[in-house]
Amino acid sequence: MNVMSLAHIELIKKTFRISLYNNAFYLMLNTAATSVLGFIFWIIMARFFSNAEVGIGTVLISASGLIASISILGLGFGLIRYMPDAGDDVCRLNNSVFTLTALLAGIFSLAYLIAIPALAPALQFVRNNSLLLIAFLLLTVVTAVCTQTDSSLIAGRSSRFVFWKGTLSSILKLPLPVLVFASLGGFGIFTGTGVAMLAALLVAWLFFMPQVYPGYYPRPTLSGKLIFRILPFSFTNYLSGLLGTAPIYIFPLMILNVLGPKQSAYFYMAYMIYTAMNIIPSGFMQSLFAEGSHEPGKLGSYGRRALAASLLLSLPAVLVMMVLGRWILHYFGAAYAENGFDLFRYLLLSIIPGCLGGFYITLNQIKKRVVLIIAQSGFSAVLLLGLGYWLLKTHGLSGLGLAYLISNGLLALIIALPLWNDLKADRDVPILSR
Repeated sequence: MNVMSLAHIELIKKTFRISLYNNAFYLMLNTAATSVLGFIFWIIMARFFSNAEVGIGTVLISASGLIASISILGLGFGLIRYMPDAGDDVCRLNNSVFTLTALLAGIFSLAYLIAIPALAPALQFVRNNSLLLIAFLLLTVVTAVCTQTDSSLIAGRSSRFVFWKGTLSSILKLPLPVLVFASLGGFGIFTGTGVAMLAALLVAWLFFMPQVYPGYYPRPTLSGKLIFRILPFSFTNYLSGLLGTAPIYIFPLMILNVLGPKQSAYFYMAYMIYTAMNIIPSGFMQSLFAEGSHEPGKLGSYGRRALAASLLLSLPAVLVMMVLGRWILHYFGAAYAENGFDLFRYLLLSIIPGCLGGFYITLNQIKKRVVLIIAQSGFSAVLLLGLGYWLLKTHGLSGLGLAYLISNGLLALIIALPLWNDLKADRDVPILSR
């Protein structure tokens, strides 16, 4: 091995020892692992279930995810931003957040089930069966609490456990819908996913969390003092996150009502791969949020390097997937490639301008600029939903991808200058210094 190779290895080791890059790596690895396993999972589902059943399964998962996103109240952001200052109350803070989230998820799940005839008539069978209704309630609670647990692990700068938890859940869910819940059809897909998530959550609570927060044990707790301490910041980010993720969960329902369950399945598969392609920027954004909360004085230098790495790594990945996309979608079935590829191409192209908007949100979260956070999220959501509905009716599925590209591109143009001004801060601080 020559001197140059040894120098490269040493540089990699030195970089990996830095928390910003170490945690970003594990977050990206988590997304990569869960995406690959998710890809395999949906190939299996597409082979063993009809397109209509897969469509029902994807809508149930989307509905559960939407309810979970409403239930978390942005408290995960509060955990990451305020955990460095929690001191001896870290365990009580974690359990308080988990308990409140579970209660809200149960309440909002009931509200959704009551409104099913108006929101999603195709899911009426869930409301008519008491066992399916209870299963939907419980597994939606699990989905919400799992999200908060990931935030807690990220706040503790221990993203490696997020990776292990996500990988465990993704492996466990592979056989469950086919071997255990096949008789439930599309609901079996949802149930298998939720049961696997529950198992991974228990492992995280009993084995991972105590290593990050010594003395931690899961127990129902509700400390009003701790919750109200982080609630104002959390609720602002809750509104922002709700606005930002609402289109992700609304579009499948919109497609179901406008185009039917088969088109929902085609959209979900293409969108799943697109989500995986955001592995690079999302990993750096989450790591930057945690590190910036611990060391705000180095935010500018960390932000510049994180954004540059995201763009430089995302661009070739997008180009490769533009070439391979049709072939990959074909693995789900010929109909998925035929109906989903045009959508997929537009979604891929939207990733590059989306990096700018995502990093600007992250910087504003660390700096607690609540007005800018809400303004950006609201503008993006209204534009995306409006364009998406119009283009869905005029261009079919591909219109949703075009809506993502237009909305992300326009937002990037608007925030480019203020983003650069923020990233110019603390230029004299070396990025590798601690």
